[in-house]
Amino acid sequence: MHFVLRHLRLSFNEAYDYVTTLDEEFPFVARSSWRIAKFLYLVCRYLPFVYLGATMFRTQDQHPMLSMCQTYYSLNSYTGGVIILAAESIFFVRTYAIWERSKWIIWVFMATVILILTPIVAILVEYNSSTVVVNFIAPGVPGCSKIGETSIVFVVYVLIVLVETEILLLTLYRAIMKYQRRREGTNVLTTLLQHNIFYYACGLISSVILIFAITVFPASYSDFASSTQITAHAILVTRMHRKLWRSNQDFTHTEAYALTTFAAAAPYRSL
Repeated sequence: MHFVLRHLRLSFNEAYDYVTTLDEEFPFVARSSWRIAKFLYLVCRYLPFVYLGATMFRTQDQHPMLSMCQTYYSLNSYTGGVIILAAESIFFVRTYAIWERSKWIIWVFMATVILILTPIVAILVEYNSSTVVVNFIAPGVPGCSKIGETSIVFVVYVLIVLVETEILLLTLYRAIMKYQRRREGTNVLTTLLQHNIFYYACGLISSVILIFAITVFPASYSDFASSTQITAHAILVTRMHRKLWRSNQDFTHTEAYALTTFAAAAPYRSL
């Protein structure tokens, strides 16, 4: 029962965040430009409901069929991966913007995707092949769970931390250069830096906790920790995205550095 309640609380937190921030979202969706970052935002904003819905179904179904359990886990795996990828991509787009759409950054990103995504896919394939989906959580307790899980999946979260570290370092380096050039920071650039550092810190802490849970605790605890991290990533990145957009709306110095949902004022071009 406590396993189900944990996921119920997680779903409630996501719903509460959504309802209490609708007044921020309506102006953003209505007035911001339809750029790639906005689509990534919508993925992070709404796909968690599908992810948590599948999680709730597999933990609360009183008479689950094995095929449905496999479907729930597959849906969780795909949607969770897309959410994390979209969240990380939003911060890459921010970095791409402050590097003034440099092709060098594109090549760095492509190399990172190849070098990081390839082992992640291989690890997940190995992990899924080593586990068996069953239609009970414990003897006499209905629900979906996995048995035979290995701790190798923690390497995936180590690789995610490496990606976040790369994005943070690229952002910091470019921001320092702009501060030195202009002798002062702008409101938008300061907000962007604060977001990247805070997001990185939260991602690092949650990844360390998750790695610890995977290697020490039973699978049900690591499953909940993984769901918590994915949901927290989505909430953090959407809140930060709206705040950055509001910061740019309040920024009136058109000749200084500014972003409009990652579209830059002249002489920078829109994304």
